[in-house]
Amino acid sequence: MSPSLQFLVAEDHSIVRMGINLLIREMYPSASVTESATFTAAVQELQKRSFDLLILDINIPGGGSATMIEAARLRAPHLPILIFSSYEEKVHALRYMKAGANGYVHKESPPETIKIAIQKILNNESYVSETVKEQLLQKLIDPSAAVNELSELSQRELEVMQLLVKGYSSSQIKQTLHLQLSTISTYKARIFDKLKVSNVIELAEKIKQLS
Repeated sequence: MSPSLQFLVAEDHSIVRMGINLLIREMYPSASVTESATFTAAVQELQKRSFDLLILDINIPGGGSATMIEAARLRAPHLPILIFSSYEEKVHALRYMKAGANGYVHKESPPETIKIAIQKILNNESYVSETVKEQLLQKLIDPSAAVNELSELSQRELEVMQLLVKGYSSSQIKQTLHLQLSTISTYKARIFDKLKVSNVIELAEKIKQLS
């Protein structure tokens, strides 16, 4: 492996960036790690030079959807991308892999798992957890059985849904996703309608059933 690997870490929480940075340097002491706190800043870095791997948080300011993959690849067509997120794998991983990501790791994964994901992607392989592998296998065996009501939600609806079940208020969702309150109300109504629930408690229970 080249001693001058170039990593770009796009994550808005400094403590998380610090942890990823330390983990990378433990693996590759001579590696260079560039950090970005917003997706816009990450794109600007991609325009400046080449990187061997982009480690990307889903819920980063300026991003927040699977279109980030396409936006990054417009600047760096062959850039390997590892999604590093606190969002539920069963809900989001397949969507981001389908959009072109090379791997998906949950932020609560142990360091060794994150290391394995990084190593695999740098070796031109893909990485998903055993849980996501089971989802993929189920889709191959019986495509109709793998489809549930969550697949009816748009990416933005999924993001609003995740924050609702975490107990976020509409004002907090507004600040997190940079949406208008009226837009959040519309998404909430659509989510409740599609999942056939009437409140957040029922929503949380429904997600447990579908996940």
